Amino acid sequence: MNAEELDEACWPIFEKLMIELGDRYQNWLVVIEPTSSDYFLGQDDHEVLARARKRHPHGSFFAYRLNKDPVIDTL
Repeated sequence: MNAEELDEACWPIFEKLMIELGDRYQNWLVVIEPTSSDYFLGQDDHEVLARARKRHPHGSFFAYRLNKDPVIDTL
């Protein structure tokens, strides 16, 4: 998957998470694996990605910040 396809697959998951978790985890990083819809929360990008890769060693991930203007990034 390229970055645009990853964003397209992960964005609906992020929108739900923003509603559920946004207030409690404001500005935290959420890393999403789109095939399983698994997500990983944290404040340290390396630590969150390590947990995601441990669970999905061959997965593709997309990351957002839980805020109104999410920073978007492929991982």
